[in-house]
Order: sequence, then C-alpha cells, then structure tokens
Amino acid sequence: MPELTVRQAREMATAWAAERRSVAGRRDKVVRAAVEAGLSKAEVHRLTGIARTTIDRIVALAPGEGGAG
Repeated sequence: MPELTVRQAREMATAWAAERRSVAGRRDKVVRAAVEAGLSKAEVHRLTGIARTTIDRIVALAPGEGGAG
C-alpha cells in the first residue's frame, strides 16, 4: 500500500467504519431472519462463521436496538 497522508488515512478509516456499520446492520437482519425461519443458532454459526455469542446478542436485541452502530 502506498504511503498515505494523514488526511487520506483519516478518510480511509472513516469510509471503512461506515462500511462496517452497514455490513453489521445487514448481518443482524440476516441472523434474525434465519433464526426466525427455524435455523438453530448453531447452524447459523456453522453457515456464517459468526460467533455464537454474537448470534445470541443479535437475537436477544430487538431490531434497531444497539449492535450495528
């Protein structure tokens, strides 16, 4: 990776954080939908690689609560 200025590094970090929040929001919706459809938390873990503790937290939170931001 080429050398970055402080401004470029800040912009890159900000963009990465925004993307991560967006992905986490989609992740939470997918996990909730899968569990609500009848998949076990263990199967969701096996299929996605998401930690069981994270799946437990996502399922315990109401949609829109905490988590992704």
